[in-house]
Amino acid sequence: MKDKQTGFTLLELIIVVIIIGILAVLGLASFASPKEQAVDREAQANLKLISSAEKIYRMETNVYVPCNNTTEINAFLRLMIPTSDNNWKYKINTTSGNTSFSARALRTSGPYKNTKILCINETQDNYTNTSCGSAW
Repeated sequence: MKDKQTGFTLLELIIVVIIIGILAVLGLASFASPKEQAVDREAQANLKLISSAEKIYRMETNVYVPCNNTTEINAFLRLMIPTSDNNWKYKINTTSGNTSFSARALRTSGPYKNTKILCINETQDNYTNTSCGSAW
């Protein structure tokens, strides 16, 4: 008499692995959106900080200061924005006469690398690509 072996067939194991893989992909996709929102909020907070510092600088010197990178922003405005931040690059543009400014953050990592620009100016908060323009 033959002994009947018990266990799973190869087909059953493959199906289970595929189902677990699908569930894992769906789970990871649901975490991507909150992560992107957190990265965006990081830039928004830094831009608000830069805007406040620019306004204080203007009260003291009667002009806004242009800065080409985060190191200059920290030096001139006495801020401590991380310079080793791999998510965003910051820049401040001013008009001639330094009577108005536009602070920008360019995404330097992730799915929106070099395409997402957030900005803020002296009169209002703008966090869309259309209000910033496409040029860095």
